Amino acid sequence: MVLTFHLLGVAAKLAVLFLIPRLKNVEQTRRFLVTYRKLDITADVVLWGTGLAFFFVTSFQYLMQMWLLVSMLLYMFVFYMLKRFLMQGLREVANSRKVHAEKELKTLRFQNLCVGIFSIFLMGCIAFMMMNKPF
Repeated sequence: MVLTFHLLGVAAKLAVLFLIPRLKNVEQTRRFLVTYRKLDITADVVLWGTGLAFFFVTSFQYLMQMWLLVSMLLYMFVFYMLKRFLMQGLREVANSRKVHAEKELKTLRFQNLCVGIFSIFLMGCIAFMMMNKPF
């Protein structure tokens, strides 16, 4: 049950990667940013809550394995990239005084592509560690 909510929180945070390419103008970006901020805050609460719940449903010894700690750091780095690059880019487009802001949207889409590719790579590394438990 805890894992299900945790994975839903991760999916909610990563949803921005699939929704940014559909943004066409500044007004649409503003509405999306308002909606996504609420979803992002809810996902943060769910992730922190399920992270704490893992302490109660698993053993402390299991949670302190090196491969799991490295996986958690990689997850945090993925979420940092989402906040640092994509949320900042969304704010720049939303604060633009232009109607379409084509240049800013193009930059945002490129950042989204870069963050998405790197996130997929890091998620693959996490999946490898979860399957093989290398250390």
